[in-house]
Amino acid sequence: MSVRIHLTGHLGTYTESKLDIEIPQAGDILDLLMKLFVIFPAVRDRILDEHDKTRPYVNIFLNEENIRDLQSEKTKVKDGDEVYILPSVAGG
Repeated sequence: MSVRIHLTGHLGTYTESKLDIEIPQAGDILDLLMKLFVIFPAVRDRILDEHDKTRPYVNIFLNEENIRDLQSEKTKVKDGDEVYILPSVAGG
């Protein structure tokens, strides 16, 4: 089994237009993201800062809960979980 990552259209620019990606056997959110970055390295700087913390304008949800309300990047994931990565949208 695996964990499925769902990205918004904007991030698809950095993932060869793939918006749903399955990652096998991840321990926590950070591990899951690092495995994603091996496949699509260009998306890394859009999600994490240089200290491997989620950028302030990026929201990551594990199933229906914001990881900021859980244990952030250390939140455990299990087979069948769904992770949604949603950068904030701003404009003028």
